[in-house]
Amino acid sequence: MACRHQRWQVKHRAMDRAMERVADPGVADAAGCAAHALSLVDSAISHCEKLRRVLELEGWIREARDCPLLVRASARWETERQQLIAELELSH
Repeated sequence: MACRHQRWQVKHRAMDRAMERVADPGVADAAGCAAHALSLVDSAISHCEKLRRVLELEGWIREARDCPLLVRASARWETERQQLIAELELSH
């Protein structure tokens, strides 16, 4: 529960900072700018979460090499890792 709350706080702090940067009283379409900023923040958060998961999977895969019982799980982790890397490459 605390982890979800922390992610929510980080996300909203980042959104606030992004909106402060793009919110200009002279801009006629401030709502459009804010929406764009929120989209960028959401995209950045998603990218970071995928990177974190890739690193986590890499650690599990490395540890599983020494354990024959984890061979099947390791194969699934490797598949997920490759899929996430492909998604990250497409997002650039």
